This record gives sequence, structure tokens and C-alpha cells, in this order.
Amino acid sequence: MDSPPKYSATFFLFEDISNMKDIKDQVIKGPLKAAVVNPILIYHLDQLVLAAHKCIHSYNSMQLKTKSIFTELLYVLFPTRSIRDALKNFGTQDDATTAIFVVFKGEEDKYLNGLESYVEGNLVSLDRIAELRDVAAIKKLYKIPNEVTDEETVLNSILTKMAAKELLL
Repeated sequence: MDSPPKYSATFFLFEDISNMKDIKDQVIKGPLKAAVVNPILIYHLDQLVLAAHKCIHSYNSMQLKTKSIFTELLYVLFPTRSIRDALKNFGTQDDATTAIFVVFKGEEDKYLNGLESYVEGNLVSLDRIAELRDVAAIKKLYKIPNEVTDEETVLNSILTKMAAKELLL
């Protein structure tokens, strides 16, 4: 029996994007193979790492809940089982100027599908995620009390809800 290909995820943060509508069209039509994530709801890079690992596992075990590994990432980030709400909240809007791109690649791929040729914007450090996040919106989405202010506690609450959503809901 052949083993499934090994996949990895690579994350890119772009700012000052001027062609988000075109990018979304390319994602939907297929030439651009990436998940496009709204960075406002990303509290920490670990959120994306956990989501990517869950997606790769679901893909390799043929248990995706959505139509592609890219929409699966948005679904895994969302705290409930609503695919529609996950796409609405974690996907980007046509007028967005900042986005996180998640590219999945197998070991047979030699390059990251020319992402920079599609995006008219500036590639910046992922360290900027903390500056872009909306903590109030994140706490509301994940139902974290406002009194919880410790960064590690907030992150652990988010990761726990993401990891256990299939068991708890």
C-alpha cells in the first residue's frame, strides 16, 4: 500500500494588497492554490500551525469536511462546525488589503506555486500578526471572557476550542 504524500504548510503575510478580488477569483477558479486568511482573527501563529496540521491529517486520511484543504483550513480555525460561517469570518473580503496566505505542498513540489506573481502587495514578516489582530473580536468569536488578559491563557483557550470542536459540539 502506498503511503500518502507528506505535506507541509508555509505561511505568508502580505500587506498593501491592491488586487484582493482578483486573488479570490484565482483561488475559486483554481490556478492559485492557497488558503487566504483574514489576519484580524488570528491571535497567534500557533493557531495557523494547529489548523494546518489538522488539515494535513484530515487530507491524508481522506476525512476533509469541506471541498478542499484550503477551505478546510478556514473551517478548522472556526470554533463551531458551520462551514459557511467559517468561510465568512476567516476568509477575506474583496476590499481587504492584508491577508495571510497558507500554501500546502507535497514533497514532490519544487516551488511554492508562484504566489508572489498573483499578489500585488508587500510580503512582510509574520511577526506582524500580533499588530493586526483584533483581540476583542477574537475573544467574542471564541467566547473568551474579557477578564482573561493573559496572552498564554487566551491562546490556550483558542487552541483548545479548535482542537476539540469535533468532540464538544
